[in-house]
Amino acid sequence: MPEGHTLHRLAAQIEDLFVGRLWRVSSPQGRFAAGAGRLDGRVPQRAEAWGKQLFVHLGADIWQVHLGLYGAVSFRGDEHFAGAPTLGAPRARLEPPTVRRDEDGWVIPEPPRGAVRARLRTEHGWADLRGPATCAVLSVPEYERVVARLGPDPLREQSDAAPPDEGRPHGGPSGLEAFARRLARRRIPIAQALMDQSIIAGVGNIYRAESLFLERLDPSLPAADLSAESVAALWRRLGVQLRDGVAEGVIRTLRPEDASRHDPARRHWVYQHQGTPCLRCGAVLAVRELQGRSLYWCPGCQG
Repeated sequence: MPEGHTLHRLAAQIEDLFVGRLWRVSSPQGRFAAGAGRLDGRVPQRAEAWGKQLFVHLGADIWQVHLGLYGAVSFRGDEHFAGAPTLGAPRARLEPPTVRRDEDGWVIPEPPRGAVRARLRTEHGWADLRGPATCAVLSVPEYERVVARLGPDPLREQSDAAPPDEGRPHGGPSGLEAFARRLARRRIPIAQALMDQSIIAGVGNIYRAESLFLERLDPSLPAADLSAESVAALWRRLGVQLRDGVAEGVIRTLRPEDASRHDPARRHWVYQHQGTPCLRCGAVLAVRELQGRSLYWCPGCQG
């Protein structure tokens, strides 16, 4: 499943390519026809990400997308339509399109490939959304209810890291404070808590495993038992990792200066490296299932 850094990259790319420009929205697959009709022929005002959710604002309507496990957005167009070709679940690479234009000078999109839930089109290119878990048009009250259920997002820390009822613009706590308060209420394992989007938004399986490893935290430790220092360190660690993901477009928690001493191509300390020696202590890395997802950790460093 795409983690939070991917959604922030997606929001930034939609902001660059579509916001402030007239767009056309359709649903080649047909499952989003009504929603596309509400968005079509308008000018999006801003795009934002909150954890694993994308929101594109058009006045009183907000387009909501959650990519889920398999969703992705592909981008195709002319030289003015620059950016990552695909954001989300991996897709086969496509050759650059042959650019043709209609009588209004807009790039003519290629025929849809596969089940395209939504197609966004503007003068210089188009984007296709495939396989999302959620694709809906919300009213402002509906949008507010969605974000009120989300935990703080470390990538929003500079502005409004907590939901509206807790956001600092209203005098509430910082993202760290909101995160600490939500952990303090839960007796579930910290590894389970980090995957709960109502506790912290944007963390997925890789960031979960890697942050706990680097902070030497036992994945089974009850969330409420973490010390204030451990909570703060974990919040900072996740913020750094997510920002690196936004900047680089990949999850690379084993930084190049560390990987150079081992395997330069390796990106992670523990994720999907079960059965191999820990790069830090030499213990054999382990894996087990937690709520249907594989949890990777080091029994030596995190026992």
